[in-house]
Amino acid sequence: MAAMPSLIRPLLLVLLIMTALITAKSTPRVLVYTATKGYRHDSIPTAIAVLGREAGAHNVSFVFSEDPALFTDASLAGFDGVMFVSNSEEVLDLDGQAALQRFFQGGGVYTGVHAASACLFNDTNYLQAVGALFDYHPSLQDATFLPLTKDHPSTAHLPDQWRYTEEVYYFRSDPRSVGATVLLTVDESSYNNDAKSNGNYPPMGTPHPIAWYIESPQSAQPLRDGAAKAGRSFYTSLGHLNSTWENSTFIEHVFGGLTWALEGASTRAYGAGLVGAADNSTASVSASASASGSTSASRSAAASGSHAASGASAAPSATGSSKPSSAGAAASVAGLAVGAAVVGAAAIL
Repeated sequence: MAAMPSLIRPLLLVLLIMTALITAKSTPRVLVYTATKGYRHDSIPTAIAVLGREAGAHNVSFVFSEDPALFTDASLAGFDGVMFVSNSEEVLDLDGQAALQRFFQGGGVYTGVHAASACLFNDTNYLQAVGALFDYHPSLQDATFLPLTKDHPSTAHLPDQWRYTEEVYYFRSDPRSVGATVLLTVDESSYNNDAKSNGNYPPMGTPHPIAWYIESPQSAQPLRDGAAKAGRSFYTSLGHLNSTWENSTFIEHVFGGLTWALEGASTRAYGAGLVGAADNSTASVSASASASGSTSASRSAAASGSHAASGASAAPSATGSSKPSSAGAAASVAGLAVGAAVVGAAAIL
């Protein structure tokens, strides 16, 4: 009997090692796409830095890119989710849009932040994933945001009245019409609506939608053979300023939505679906995280930014009206050097 502890210790060690390996293979990989073709948010580099910094704490592996060439069946197959952040205009061609649709049909997850609703205006499948498309916003000012429930990870930590400086988005349709559940609204008496719609669009519904989720997005239908279920969708219209991205309340709002979407367990990281990370390798996009959490990667050129904003499809601006980007603004992500900027489990391509 005295020998039992010496036998148990190796067995416990093996179990611990096996548990660690299983955990390592379950880390979901998310492609963060920040390409722009029109207005470009100054907060994009901050968003990238914050997401990369927080990745490990939330058990997510990010790959950051503005290269539309990643939107192929082969590349997307290595990701559990895509996160569109502050995009503008037509940031994918028809082939890229088709690949994204097949990704959703294979169980892929969608998360959108801020101007993620201000792109791909002509792609019905993308509309079904994001929930609603941007119409306009009043001038940048303080507004009071109100959680409609505390039973969701993205809103559980929010104060009953969350007041700060933000763009209040108005949308071209009601996200509830495509199955969304609205999580966050805004007190419309708390700010001055000093702008107007860019077109004759249907009502966006009441209460005013600010952030929402879709349990089973129409963008995934019909599911591909072998896909057990649709990947979840989460979108928040918040996130205009650099200071917002550095705010811990906002950071937990975004990660709460992202992790909720991933934990719908529709991808390979969770033992299901046709897409996702079967292990921690990032080989499918030619950048692999090492055991130390670093990586080497080559980052592709960003969107050229030479396309001006046009009419009702114009992306949001900081002044409350829509405007084209400067030619150089979209040519690079400020502060991120080409060639290998990495934070934690995040790679920049």
